[in-house]
Amino acid sequence: MSKNEIFPRLFSPVDLRGHVLRNRIVFGAHTANMSEQGLPGERHLAYYRERALGGAAMLVIEPMPVHPAAVLTRGNFRNSTDEVIPHFRKITDSVHEEGSLILQQLYHVGQHGDADNSYHANWSPSGMPSYHDSDGSHSMLEAEIEETIGGFVQAARRCRDAGFDGVEVWAAYHGMVDQFWTPWSNQRTDRWGGLAGKPYAIFT
Repeated sequence: MSKNEIFPRLFSPVDLRGHVLRNRIVFGAHTANMSEQGLPGERHLAYYRERALGGAAMLVIEPMPVHPAAVLTRGNFRNSTDEVIPHFRKITDSVHEEGSLILQQLYHVGQHGDADNSYHANWSPSGMPSYHDSDGSHSMLEAEIEETIGGFVQAARRCRDAGFDGVEVWAAYHGMVDQFWTPWSNQRTDRWGGLAGKPYAIFT
């Protein structure tokens, strides 16, 4: 039995919000830690171009921390600067030339940061423990929440300017977004409080 018989739709195109994926194969985001002084270089370009050449219809490249507090590894890309844009543009142009779409994952680990790598206090909704840092985390002030939201916005803008087809917001594994919508880790009593007893909101 052929692959087409086992997976009859896997190699057929699909429309995704006005973009046509040549098949249903998606290369998922993971941290490659190949940045050079916080910038994507030739190794990154070759790595993702090879995945497009291999036939993946859409690539989601490794996460961009959206704020200094979000940095988790020393191989993370530079945050809060437009310097990354022309470097990422080389990658997106190359992947597009091979017929694939390309997205970037945006992330913030919240309470699970590592100050030894970020050189920044770990921010979280309610000052809960960190998986990576014995110093724990700092319960965010409202101004810091707004600053973090702005970080996501600016990171998404940089993705657009660098030629990405979209972004993937990392909201799993108890990252910052998950920490805010999980009542266990969001014990705030202000307008940023947890979703216990509240309807979930879907944003588009």
